[in-house]
This record gives sequence, structure tokens and C-alpha cells, in this order.
Amino acid sequence: MQKNRFLRLILTYSALLPLLISCVSGRQAAQNASAIVNPAPAPDTAAEKKAQPRQDDEISLLFGGDIMAHSENFSMRDYDRIWQDVTPLIQQADFSFANIEAPVDASKPAASYPKFNMPEAYVRSAVSAGFNVFSVANNHTNDQGAEGIRATAAFFSALEGESAGSERKIHFSGIKENGGYSYRILERNGWRLLFLAVTELLNSPEAGNLVNYVPSTDSARAEFLEYCSALRAENECDLFILSLHADEAEYRRTVTQRQEKWYNQLLDAGVDILWANHSHIIKDRKIVIMPDGSGRIIMYANGNTISGQRRNPGLNRENADTERDNTGDGLLYRVVFSRNGGGRPEIKKITPFFITTYINTAREFIIKRLDDEFIRYLYEVPRTSWAHYIEKRKSITEKTKDTIEWR
Repeated sequence: MQKNRFLRLILTYSALLPLLISCVSGRQAAQNASAIVNPAPAPDTAAEKKAQPRQDDEISLLFGGDIMAHSENFSMRDYDRIWQDVTPLIQQADFSFANIEAPVDASKPAASYPKFNMPEAYVRSAVSAGFNVFSVANNHTNDQGAEGIRATAAFFSALEGESAGSERKIHFSGIKENGGYSYRILERNGWRLLFLAVTELLNSPEAGNLVNYVPSTDSARAEFLEYCSALRAENECDLFILSLHADEAEYRRTVTQRQEKWYNQLLDAGVDILWANHSHIIKDRKIVIMPDGSGRIIMYANGNTISGQRRNPGLNRENADTERDNTGDGLLYRVVFSRNGGGRPEIKKITPFFITTYINTAREFIIKRLDDEFIRYLYEVPRTSWAHYIEKRKSITEKTKDTIEWR
């Protein structure tokens, strides 16, 4: 009984400390089973200001959530203002991932809900901030039909070409022209990553054949599991990263038993990092430590990295935990992997950075770190109502948790 209790530890952010954990399973000793989850450092630390020297046996990955552009966002004059406070954090990772929740078609005007279209300059600003790996497979990918899908693919292909000789080459996945699925191989400092982005949802069937689409039926999922296993076997890589735009209810933190089973099956099929999104709010994470000490990760949703969905925050309400209020916060989840003596990589360090969309006095929607320093700033300005609100949002957001599970 005591042994079973230690097979699953839940770490809440009220007590996050560096952890080195090893245990014995009912079948065999876990070999060097370890995971380190650290609280986010203060934003003025040296690590935030510049990238630290690193060894080639390590790689750092940062996972955001949904990048959205409502009218409140794309009407801003200077998109770089959105990213100013988190750019050093994004640029520090070797690969920083985000989901572009819209077509990008310069032949059409920018558009908000229900049929989105994102300005090219808006995406380029996210690239300048440091994001260099993008999922473009989601329920809004075909909002502008086949023309919008092809324009999006052409735009991101151009970004790939423009960045080919740079330190931060751009990669994307989620759109295809023929059968099968499109994917990318990411290479840096001797590491080789396999990246595939798919969606389980499309808002309409139009041009669905041009999107990496996996219907959430049992038969389609079974076929996709076989595909993932074969893809991993055919592409030698250190890590297989799957972006999954999930068929789930929006604005809900619940993970269903069917989802949990499906996500575990994807890990068994060779996926190392399952990066799910769609709910527009932050959900929990699960870290799975295998018997050989290697690690797998499930992110159930990292919320909105930027959006205009929380356009009327509940500054003067007692209850700040509403559907729309939750859409204003996001998670930047940094993971450092190290090589495991020729085997699959171990998780060396995980650091969560909570962020929030702040509406400044110029009515600009910009990203801020959701931390005590920002709260102190709001009291000093003063924007007391915002300070009280952000205090509540910080408490609500930090209730999301990491679970560590041994296989």
C-alpha cells in the first residue's frame, strides 16, 4: 500500500521545489527515475536576460499555447509591443512552439471571429519574439477555404526559406497538399526532433483534405496510432513531438477518461511530448518517467498565449474565475532534456512561466508575466483594480499542477 502511494506524486505550485525523485515499482527498480520541476525565476535573473552556455547533450524547448488575433489585437499599431516583456524568455529556448489559430492570407483583410484571418505582420512579430516552430492545424485552419490554407502554407514556407541560414530557422506543420500528413525534422546542436501537428476538429468540411486532420473516431485514432509508430520507426530522432488540437469542450479544465486513454496510447505509439490545445485555458500537465529513466510529457492545454477573448476582465467582480477571465492567461512551459547514454532523453528540468494578457491605458493587449513583480507594478502605477484582479488570477492559475507518474 505504501509503495503504491509513491507511484504517483502531485506537485502543486504552492509548494514547488526542485525535486529529485526515484522509486521502486511493483515489477522492477526504476533506473535513475528523476524529474525536476522548478518554479519560474524572477524575471530579472541573468538567465532571463541572456541565453546561458549550454552543452550539446542538452536541448531546451518552450511550449506556448494559442496565438490568436481578434480585432483588439490586430488593430494595434506596433505588434512588437505584445511580446516585449517575454521576448528574452522565448528566445532563450532552442525551439519555441506556438499554435497559430487562424489562416494567414494577405490577399484578404484581417478578420476576427467567427472566420479568422491573421495579418502576416502579426505572425512575423511572434517570430521576432523568438517563436520558431508553429502548428497551423486547428479548427480555424480552413476558415478562409482552400485559398486561405494554401496562402498560409506559402507564407510559412517563405518564412522557412528566409530563415534557412539563421540560428532560429522557422518550421511549421499542419497543412498538406496530398495524402498522408506533413511533418518536419528539426535539427540543432546534434539533436534531431520529429514534429507533427494535427487537429481533431474542423469548423467546416471545406478543404479538409489540405489539413492534417484526424477525426476523433475510434477507427481513425487506431489508424493514426499505427501511423505514429511507423513514422517514429522511419525517422531516427531523439524526440517525437506531437501537436494535437483536441476534440474537447472549450473553456473547461476537465480531462475525460477517453482523452486520458487516447493520450497514453499516443505515448505508447512513440510520442515523447504531447502538446495539446483547444480549450483556450490552462490545464494540468503530466510527466511520465519510464523504467529506463527517460521522460514523456503530456500538456493538456497551455491556454491562450495572446488573444482578445478577455476584452472585459472582471476587475470589479468578486469572482474572477469565469470562462472569459480564464482565457486571458497562458503558460509558457520550458523543458530541458539531456541525453540518456544513447537511449531516449531524460527530462532534466521543467520550469513553468505563467503569463497574462494585460490591457494597458492605451487599450493595447500585451503579455505580462503573471507574477508578484507585475502585481507590485500595478499597485505602484497605480492601477489598483487591475492589481487586485491579477492577484486573483495568479492564485487561480497556480492551482493547475504537474503530476509525475512512473511506468
